[in-house]
Amino acid sequence: MLKKGILVLAVSLLTVGAYARDFVTPAGDMVDWEFDGSNSERKAESFNWPASYDFRTVCVIPVKMDVGFWIRVLDCQKKELRLKQVEIHKYSGSVDVTIQCNVNIDLNVYWTKKDGVDLGGYSASAGVSPGTLDAPGGTVTVSLTLGDVDLSRLIGGTNSIQVGTVTLQVRPNVRPVLAGA
Repeated sequence: MLKKGILVLAVSLLTVGAYARDFVTPAGDMVDWEFDGSNSERKAESFNWPASYDFRTVCVIPVKMDVGFWIRVLDCQKKELRLKQVEIHKYSGSVDVTIQCNVNIDLNVYWTKKDGVDLGGYSASAGVSPGTLDAPGGTVTVSLTLGDVDLSRLIGGTNSIQVGTVTLQVRPNVRPVLAGA
């Protein structure tokens, strides 16, 4: 009787093991069973639980941008062009200006007399040298000469009187690319 009981127990253990065994996919991976009370079913994934979905690269998109031009005059607010008398009716002066830029540039200057200042029938000549500057920039010299200045119209003995301004202008020295061209 004991032998029959051991035989029945051994057969039932083998039967349970065969029913609950895991299946192997053609790739050799184990397929898990999920149990819900007395119901069981195989999972759809061919890998062990818990499963995770990993990010996969499917497309690489290039990012492009248009870079605008920038031009910076260093210490512009501190600059001052001081004219000195070189002849009785002629004044001249210059100032160095440092410029940083990301594009080759053309430079220009022009003189504007301050309202209320009477210089008589004067002549003016403003310039910038060099007239072009390549990126990343450099130093240019802004100059001004006033000729035929009528000193009788100015108060003698005054110092640092502002008689006008010299305006520095820049533009990119490249051919523009027009939309649709």
